[in-house]
Amino acid sequence: MYLISLISSLVVGSVFLVTGVVKAVAPTRFIIHISQLQLFPQKVNIGAAIAFTLIECVLGIALILRLFPQWLFIGTIVLLLLLSGLTYWSTSTKRTDDCGCYNGLIDISPKQSLLLNALYITLMGLAWFYPVADILTVSQQVTALLISLATSSLLTAVSYIYYWKKKKPILDLEPLKVNRSWQPQWIKEYPESLTTGEKLVVFLMPGCPTCKNWLKVLKVVHQRTDLPDVVAGVPQTSEQVEEFVQSNNINFPVVAMSPTVVAHLTNAFPTAVLLEEGIIREKWLGVMPLTFVKRVKPSLSVPSS
Repeated sequence: MYLISLISSLVVGSVFLVTGVVKAVAPTRFIIHISQLQLFPQKVNIGAAIAFTLIECVLGIALILRLFPQWLFIGTIVLLLLLSGLTYWSTSTKRTDDCGCYNGLIDISPKQSLLLNALYITLMGLAWFYPVADILTVSQQVTALLISLATSSLLTAVSYIYYWKKKKPILDLEPLKVNRSWQPQWIKEYPESLTTGEKLVVFLMPGCPTCKNWLKVLKVVHQRTDLPDVVAGVPQTSEQVEEFVQSNNINFPVVAMSPTVVAHLTNAFPTAVLLEEGIIREKWLGVMPLTFVKRVKPSLSVPSS
């Protein structure tokens, strides 16, 4: 049982530490996730993201080193239960499409996230029910806790300062990157056609005001032979996508996609990538570049079908 207890805290601690570090060095997706929860005023969201990142990093180190285990294990169980409840609430109310736990490292559904949390709670229960002698003395545990807090704070501070100054994270984990190859499995309905010629792949969400503003332009782009063909992905069911297409008189292909896949590929709507022979040449988030709009502008006054 000694070994089981050690392994349990090591596994859960490693998960918290890895995900915390990833949120620190690649904060974009997590900040957006916090914003989508709508739990705090907009100006507080970045502070909330920083605070939770610090908690996650420090908790991970504490679990690995088993700092004050008599309080740590039960506290972690309570936290996991609260996070599970938050995941269920946010995904069932459609505020978010995933738990936000892994910051894009792995693609999992809300159900899979809840199952993983159940596993972590079980492991923490084993560590709690089968206590072992403390590895460190009380003074050593306090010192280790303070060092972990200082280290995590320094890492997060450096990362966010870089993020604010450079307008990009230290570590870019986004799958849609300029000069990267388009992966056919992302939109399985078009495995080959998106890797040849010039294509514009757009991720839209019905009800999104900006997406609606894009539709007029996209319909013109698709019908022009000198502009790229348009393919759109929407994180809804086939029936909902069909209704979206008909109600907006859309003339380009629109594919129903898994919300988990779309959440992995995008941070917000609309997101678009311009492909040339299967290579991502440009990525747009929310705003079309002026150079592209100028190519389309002569046709915008012409009614589109």
